[in-house]
Amino acid sequence: MGNLMTKDKSVAIGLFVISVLYSIGCMQLKLGTLRKPGPGLLPCLIAVALLLSTAAHLYKVFTKQAEESDRPEGAKPVNVRAWAGLSICVFAYPALLMSLDFLLSTFLSVFAMLLVLRFKTWPVCLFVSLFTAVVCFVVFAMLLGVALPSGLIETFFYKLRG
Repeated sequence: MGNLMTKDKSVAIGLFVISVLYSIGCMQLKLGTLRKPGPGLLPCLIAVALLLSTAAHLYKVFTKQAEESDRPEGAKPVNVRAWAGLSICVFAYPALLMSLDFLLSTFLSVFAMLLVLRFKTWPVCLFVSLFTAVVCFVVFAMLLGVALPSGLIETFFYKLRG
């Protein structure tokens, strides 16, 4: 049980350090005003939320007593295959974005993640990943005007919009 507490403390410290580093990175961005927000307003709000939540978690982990009921009796071990697969997908996504367009790279990444997580059947994974990619493109590129890597498919959607 002592090893489990040490691992929890290490993870809590790691998460807090990541949130501090994220916050430091956000300080370089301009906040703007509430009426005309700058590019750093949302990241700074996220940084505050991260700092508060990781600090609360850090406090909770370091002040709790070792209890037998901490983990359920049938708790599953860490799924290394899922962690490795998701990590590969997350790190491959930017490379896919540089070589493919947004819709195709997002579709492939989400589809691979769902397969790694064994989410339902592969046709359901196919539909969910297609839906996710299209909704992300419509929201970010078409509604919010974010510049995304575009190819033939994205051009088709822009033409549909008019």
